[in-house]
Amino acid sequence: MSESRASSVSRRDFLKVAAGATAVAAVAAAGFDLPGSEGVLKLGPEKAFAQATLSPGTYTVTANLYAAASDTPIGKNAYVTNAGNPPGNKPTSPVSDNATLAVSADGKKTLTVPVVNDTFGLRSIAPSSTDGTVSVISTSTTTWTAPWFHFFPTPYGERISSITFDVTNFSGGSAVADFSPCAEYVTFPLYKGDKSWDLHLVVDYSSAK
Repeated sequence: MSESRASSVSRRDFLKVAAGATAVAAVAAAGFDLPGSEGVLKLGPEKAFAQATLSPGTYTVTANLYAAASDTPIGKNAYVTNAGNPPGNKPTSPVSDNATLAVSADGKKTLTVPVVNDTFGLRSIAPSSTDGTVSVISTSTTTWTAPWFHFFPTPYGERISSITFDVTNFSGGSAVADFSPCAEYVTFPLYKGDKSWDLHLVVDYSSAK
């Protein structure tokens, strides 16, 4: 989170807001109405808590984008947010504190996720998640030099290096935003070639700092 005083939340204020969100969730679970809580209750407990505790500002959060184990030939999730290159360092584990979340005064949330893997190069992503909760605002590209490029070059000169999403309506936590269709190119010789694996986004708002 930025150090701007206007964007910061004191420990006392944080605890007050967190307690309020917890109380609203408890009231909702008990089946009672709480005056003025309608907007929060519609979000659900997890999203209500995230929205209540994140004041306008810029935060560092944990967010991961991956191809599911059911699609990859190695039978494990392959994370384009993980810079590991096989065979010695496989990108099969999520990373942390890697993305930037911006919360505006009107409640809009934008999430910028670096795409760092050079073996599993992302070429395109669907404009929105299949359920419509997340949309792609923009992408950035970088010159792509594949690992061991002298022996296993990529036919593409660029790959996506960063994606900015609108996550205003995405609850995060255990929720997964699915993107289809997508296009990738794998440079590792055993699985070399163009791929069309769906990608999946997960975000941990509770990691915001």
